[in-house]
Amino acid sequence: YLKWKRKNVSYRGIQDRSKEDNGGMAKYGSGLYTAALSNKSMAHQYGQVYFVVNAVPKNPKVVSNTNAAEMFIQNIESEFCAKHNQPRNLRFFNAHTTIPKEMIARGYDGLIIQGREMVNYTPPKDVMYFRTEDDVKNCFLSLYYGQNATDL
Repeated sequence: YLKWKRKNVSYRGIQDRSKEDNGGMAKYGSGLYTAALSNKSMAHQYGQVYFVVNAVPKNPKVVSNTNAAEMFIQNIESEFCAKHNQPRNLRFFNAHTTIPKEMIARGYDGLIIQGREMVNYTPPKDVMYFRTEDDVKNCFLSLYYGQNATDL
């Protein structure tokens, strides 16, 4: 269970479940933002904390800190602009492409800042939200064993 949880579960703080963007700024491009399991306090800043199953990107660009993430995104913007004979210009970049589109073109489906947060640019349809650890365990058991923890 713990091995599966580390690979498939993250946290998300949610103010209003009816809004997908959660009022955030999408600093690393639009997508599904979640916090690492080791960073529950970050998720809490955005609202009520939920466990999120299947939000972790499968083939992400992994960086060690926010500075490395920002530099990586700036390089993507610079490369795109240079390819179109433009100096690095965010207006030009945003008018012609997006961070998720450029990340996907490079073979990445997300960005993970180790121990901090992640963004999934192609969130799967089977993302599930749970309030408690027991609910996550029940999800695991039903996915892999076809049973509920209360049945054991």
